[in-house]
Amino acid sequence: MSHSIDPARSPLHLFGAVLHHYREVSGTPLREVGGKVLVDYSLLARWERGVRPAPADAVRRLDTYLNAGGVLVALHAIVTRQAAAAVAGSPAVTDADSMDHIRRTLLAGLAALGASAVVPPVEGLDQLRAVIDHRVGAPDIAEWEERAWEYGLQLPSRAPVSLVADLSLDLLAFQKAVAGAPGDELSRWARVNARLTFLLATVLGQAGKRQESWTWWATARRAAQQTSDNEAVAMVDCGEVIQGFYEGRPPALLLSRLDDALALTQGRPILATVGALATRAQVLTLLGDHVGAQSSLDRLARVFDALPDQVTADELSPDGWTERRLLHTRSLVYTLSAHPAAEQAQREALQAHPSGVPRGEAQLRLHGAMSAVRNGDVADGLEHARRIMADLGSNVSQWVVQTASMVADAVPAQERAREVVRDYRAGLVLPRAAT
Repeated sequence: MSHSIDPARSPLHLFGAVLHHYREVSGTPLREVGGKVLVDYSLLARWERGVRPAPADAVRRLDTYLNAGGVLVALHAIVTRQAAAAVAGSPAVTDADSMDHIRRTLLAGLAALGASAVVPPVEGLDQLRAVIDHRVGAPDIAEWEERAWEYGLQLPSRAPVSLVADLSLDLLAFQKAVAGAPGDELSRWARVNARLTFLLATVLGQAGKRQESWTWWATARRAAQQTSDNEAVAMVDCGEVIQGFYEGRPPALLLSRLDDALALTQGRPILATVGALATRAQVLTLLGDHVGAQSSLDRLARVFDALPDQVTADELSPDGWTERRLLHTRSLVYTLSAHPAAEQAQREALQAHPSGVPRGEAQLRLHGAMSAVRNGDVADGLEHARRIMADLGSNVSQWVVQTASMVADAVPAQERAREVVRDYRAGLVLPRAAT
């Protein structure tokens, strides 16, 4: 074990030391582990050194990849579980009686953890953290920037309903922290506020909380406007339209939002421009404007070629737009329009898709099921789609459900009354926890 990692220094350092141990036992370099579990290797190094806490979703992937047998997950639950809002208004306690109470609470919580087959919350951790924060200071803007970035990494793979809970707590804690922000850092705090509200609006939509997400998109837009960054505002417009596309909101509204986004970006080769063009191609396809959709795809390809390398190479965060997203957009547009090259587009998109992003892969496979039922193979195509949804289990989003619904929409009109089609549609619901 590396001498730079002292497991006795703090619970966070203990977790880092154990993580480092399992990685060394596996004989796998940081870069390789990071690539396999969709974590930047430099961030992984900081987790090992105990400099930063790791998010639960990443810890689960690490535990599986490193064959830790649940040790990393259980230890992470003890030392890094976050529930900032629970103690947002609690005064710090430092007297002997209060500290003794926290000690007894912690011991009881840890005993319950050891006796359980699942990982429950550990009582007392939040009170302990409140005491420590009172003495050493609450997270600064750099920590909040990193936390917002980590949430973005979790979007593609983590169950939306669990992200809603964690994001809500952290966003509340952030509002308390920003009240004491120094004047020369206010722009950085505003950007984090915009990012966190954008992410919460996104996951609320993915979790099927349609009405709540609509109000949060409005909040996210106002938060983005406070940054005085046109690209941030355009990104909110794009995010709301992507959700609206999968929710069946009026196409005229969606196109209006996209026009606003493109006016803000002025067609520059930036993330918001490619996001707007990709979504525009999808909306125009639904309207039957296949010429306009293809024109948007062509323009998208040109802007994509002009994107900075750091954007096209970033497979991990929401700030990236890689070739696989370009191919995913083309696959959906060609599939919806019954383009002759639809199946080829589907194959190319699947080949470019990274492992560890199950919902995105499921959507691409549903494109194939869509083509199958449109071509007359109704029963097998619907069964293929049903298995895709079953394999996702609880890790499903409203966007995936809507893509699966498009499979039934592609059934030829004369066959839509069949029992197999009705049964398939009846099964298209989000898991109970996400509704």
